[in-house]
Amino acid sequence: MNILWLYRVFTLVLACIVSLVVIALCAHTSTNLDKILAALEAEGSFPYTNLGIAVGAITIVSNALLIFLDFFFENIFTSYIIFEIPWTSILWILWISVGATTLSEGNTLFKGHSCSDFNVVLPAAKNICDDIHPIAIIAFVNAALLFLYTVTLILVAFTSSGSSGSWTTSLKNRNKW
Repeated sequence: MNILWLYRVFTLVLACIVSLVVIALCAHTSTNLDKILAALEAEGSFPYTNLGIAVGAITIVSNALLIFLDFFFENIFTSYIIFEIPWTSILWILWISVGATTLSEGNTLFKGHSCSDFNVVLPAAKNICDDIHPIAIIAFVNAALLFLYTVTLILVAFTSSGSSGSWTTSLKNRNKW
């Protein structure tokens, strides 16, 4: 076992935990929206909550599979550096889109008003307003975690590019670091 493999496991597990938090916050926001829309006898949803739940679920499932397959199978292709670089790149780009969409829609919905302005009229709207920044911040943190891991993979692949098969090895099987 080496430090890079431990860093991989730590990063993927932490990304799963952070994804659960985003899913919970997005579900909380959706519940509050349902309360408001039920009072108005209308239906709808916020795209940023749907995106947050979807990207969170994709992250949890894929990271859990990457960890599971690496633990129980020796030299499987999902652990290869050449596979993990594009996949983690897709994930961090998706997390940036969750954060950016959340902030953009929050600005459009609440037009710069303070969240406490909505407490008297619609307490559920205050809860929605209060959840916007935590969702965005946590999404950007997850993007940063996955981005740093991707950069680490790229550096590992290029620093050992002289050895044969550096792109088709896993961090678990590396002898260096």
